[in-house]
Amino acid sequence: MKYGLAATVGTVAAGLVNGAAKKTSRPNILFILADDVTYNTLSCYGGKNIKTPNIDALAAEGMRFTRAYAAMSMCAPFRAELYTGLYPVRNGVARNHTVAKTGTKSVCHYLRDLNYRVGIAGKTHASPKSVFPFDRVSGRDMIGEPMRRYMTQKPDQPFCLFFCSNNAHPPWRSGDVSKIDAAKVKLPPVIHDNPPTRKTFVGYLAEVVALDDEVGRILKLLKETGQADNTLVMFSSEQGWDFAFGKWTNWDIGLRSALIARWPGRVKPGAVCDALIQIADITPTFIQAAGGEPAKAKLDGRSFMPVLTGKTKTHRKYVYGLHNNVPEGEPYPIRSLRDDEFHYIANLNHTKPYHEKHLQNERLAKRYDLQWWAATTQAAAEGDKRAKMLMDKFHNRPAEELYRVDKDPYELNNLAADPQYAEVKKRLKTELARWMAQQNDPGAAMDKPLPPKPKR
Repeated sequence: MKYGLAATVGTVAAGLVNGAAKKTSRPNILFILADDVTYNTLSCYGGKNIKTPNIDALAAEGMRFTRAYAAMSMCAPFRAELYTGLYPVRNGVARNHTVAKTGTKSVCHYLRDLNYRVGIAGKTHASPKSVFPFDRVSGRDMIGEPMRRYMTQKPDQPFCLFFCSNNAHPPWRSGDVSKIDAAKVKLPPVIHDNPPTRKTFVGYLAEVVALDDEVGRILKLLKETGQADNTLVMFSSEQGWDFAFGKWTNWDIGLRSALIARWPGRVKPGAVCDALIQIADITPTFIQAAGGEPAKAKLDGRSFMPVLTGKTKTHRKYVYGLHNNVPEGEPYPIRSLRDDEFHYIANLNHTKPYHEKHLQNERLAKRYDLQWWAATTQAAAEGDKRAKMLMDKFHNRPAEELYRVDKDPYELNNLAADPQYAEVKKRLKTELARWMAQQNDPGAAMDKPLPPKPKR
């Protein structure tokens, strides 16, 4: 009798949840954000070292974007671009650990005006509260009762919920390293092969596996609440890893993000899209999905709804990037853009060596598990040609870089001085200057040392 009553209650509850999902014709929106994961670590993006079955399944059920780009490869600027639909100079977060301009609107405002609840669970890294007034979803196990409650508490009102993981931000301690054999790991060509690096890379890979587990739990929860068929789900890997040539740079593996979208009945399962997408395009896409008019918001981003629904295969001619190095190191401003084939990078302070404090400060390197960089430095000093080449590329950069990214994904062959590509470089350089002017970007003058902290 006890079992029968429980079963009856469960059936009624399931019916209420399923009914709740059908009460709103507009979709719920669920965005899952990783932390510092290079896109091609994921097996659905060609990664060979680990399997990411839950993320792969999401891609199989939706659309996998191969050319999605952030404007800056750092946490706070990435999130400000994502939430505001504006490039870093316009939203105010044009360097790490800074705050958005007062009066700036975000996805919270745009979707609440369309009668959505807008919540965030996990890492925030977006301020001030007036610009990012998310409903805070918190608890001991967020992928459990807290998120379940948020998804189901107001059945007649759709939700937009961001789940922001800490995986795989260093230090890499949360994954199960015992399941990954360091000797069998295949390192990318921009990471020097030495024992400390292999050990550290295993820690990173283990956290990506933990991220995949989180994605699986979230998608299961969405299904259990009866919301899966009426929810637009997006996943992003954020910017690249904290190894050299990823995060804190304008190279392709730093700015490029894995981006996957699943929307039953609207997005064709198993679709692969090569359109150029800017992270700023996501908020206007959500506005349109929610029934709003993104053009009225006057954002830098543009809705890629026609791409999602299969009406077109193209979206942008260019995607743009910038980097202000302070407070992550000494001033080193960079600007860049890419089209379908080429990536142009302007190093505006190229006469000085590049400096990144997390890699080059012994105390910070130890704190964040980045001691492998010292091993690469030592190998270069001892005459290892590969290590020396990588160190030179990282620290001593030319005024201009030009890469054929479709054929050189790790950007090892700089074509900037090749006369064969002079017209390509001129075209990209001209467009970059136009974009900077449109954004009121002063260039090198923006990246300057911070004033000293006042004495107490």
